[in-house]
Amino acid sequence: MAPAATSAAVALPATVDGARNATDVMFLQMVLAHHEPAAALLELGQSKATRADVRGLAGDLATALAAETRTITGWLEAWGEPLVSTAHADAHAAHGGLPALGDKEIAELGRTGSAEFDTAFLNMLIGHQHGAVELARMEATSGQNPQVKELAKRTDETTRAQIQQLLRMVAG
Repeated sequence: MAPAATSAAVALPATVDGARNATDVMFLQMVLAHHEPAAALLELGQSKATRADVRGLAGDLATALAAETRTITGWLEAWGEPLVSTAHADAHAAHGGLPALGDKEIAELGRTGSAEFDTAFLNMLIGHQHGAVELARMEATSGQNPQVKELAKRTDETTRAQIQQLLRMVAG
């Protein structure tokens, strides 16, 4: 089974227009924060998954994630914006908070036996991907920059397709 398209499947523009609002900046910063634990999760999936389709999906998503991270970093740097939000963590509570996937959860998954790993990995990835959809919808509603809004739209569409694919993979 081929992996669902990723938001980075179609190359993002290397530069971004200057017009932006605080939501655009926050969205990009939160996407970067969301990508950090995802990269560790996908690396674990590539190295520990027993099913070839799970390993392949983890590899494809990791490649797309790295490309998207580079582009978003470039956009924020071009705007002179920090890569990490300076807002207090409680400021994010109204839209789901900061990423829930962390070192503890990834370490626990790493200790999962090989017989259970693939299903546990897929379920953890499904949960994590729901956060990306929520971030994208926040940007679509309140963002200003057309390129950032397009990234959010693509993220919403492709991540929902990925979640459907992951659910089918869990079902076997």
